[in-house]
Amino acid sequence: MLKAVHFGAGNIGRGFIGYLLYKSGYEITFVDISKELVESINNYKSYNVIILKDNVEKEEVKDIKAIHIEDEENLSKAIVDADIITTSVGANNLKNIGEKLRNYLKVRKANIDKPLNIMACENALFATNILKNSILEKEDKDFIEYVNRKIGFPNTAVDRIVPNVDIKKELPIDVAVEDFYEWDIEKKAIIGDLNIKGAELVDDLEPYIERKLFLLNGAHATTAYLGYLKGYKYIYEAIEDDFIRNVVSGMQEEASLALSKRHNIKIDNLREYSIKVIKRFKNSYLEDEVVRVGREPTRKLSVNDRLMMPAKLCYENGVMPKFILYGIAAGFLFDYKEDPQACKIQDDIKNFGLEKTISKITGLEENSDLLHEIVKKYKELKETFKKR
Repeated sequence: MLKAVHFGAGNIGRGFIGYLLYKSGYEITFVDISKELVESINNYKSYNVIILKDNVEKEEVKDIKAIHIEDEENLSKAIVDADIITTSVGANNLKNIGEKLRNYLKVRKANIDKPLNIMACENALFATNILKNSILEKEDKDFIEYVNRKIGFPNTAVDRIVPNVDIKKELPIDVAVEDFYEWDIEKKAIIGDLNIKGAELVDDLEPYIERKLFLLNGAHATTAYLGYLKGYKYIYEAIEDDFIRNVVSGMQEEASLALSKRHNIKIDNLREYSIKVIKRFKNSYLEDEVVRVGREPTRKLSVNDRLMMPAKLCYENGVMPKFILYGIAAGFLFDYKEDPQACKIQDDIKNFGLEKTISKITGLEENSDLLHEIVKKYKELKETFKKR
């Protein structure tokens, strides 16, 4: 039986990546930092994936096990035996995972000659490259040659909303997911065979990554930040608000025009994708909280992420992205007390001023047109909505 090792046994790991690997015939070993979660997986050895739609469905994922990330002996054995390694740990943690993988791959090199594919399944541009670079950093020529010959590092674009929904579960490790999913994999980077049911192998991944990052993640963040400002709890409530829906549709249109020019994609295809995204946001079964979707605003407002990247692309093409900038401005008003990044942004605004804080996080020059427009939108939104 084919063997998969997946780093990150959270909701995405279990409800999306692990779920599809299981359906594709892989025996799955999860790796996680949480001792409690590892113990639960090893205790139950299975979990249910609850698909949230009008007629709720349930699918069982069986014969699973888990290893704690510090259990070097068992993790080393699992890496040696693996046919595929995947991650859903958050892009910020990939460097650490890569440093750990490096030593285990050296053990593998000494023990087995079969090919391996490693994929980072994260909400980030070319996340697998980050992982590969951390594995190869400061390594000798012999190890680098082995990795390039025997290990594929396909980048991926992944998409499935997995909310923290309050639903009856048979087991504490059961996970609820939306019906929709998409997993696109960079075909040319695969070594050997890779068959994952429900995943699509594509020749050029960049358009898929950016389409998802701008039109889904960017729209999701915009809905969350504006929804938070207007006092909504859930995404499905926020997207029904006329003002918010108009801004979100407007930012998708701006981003679609930029994507269409950049990748020569038909604008109608991007508009169709955008409409599907809005429909997914309206799924009330998800009960996806705006504070979950808006979390970690420092990352989400950074230069190469879901809002700043399409904003800059638009501006470079002669379009002032006024709707995207509403989302960015709203992100700087996201003052959720239980989010450390949100609190730090608010402290920085108080201590260093709005312009300097925006510049620091977005990478924009303080005298740039885009930054001035963000400041205008910030003041407009604050004046309009912060009185609630």
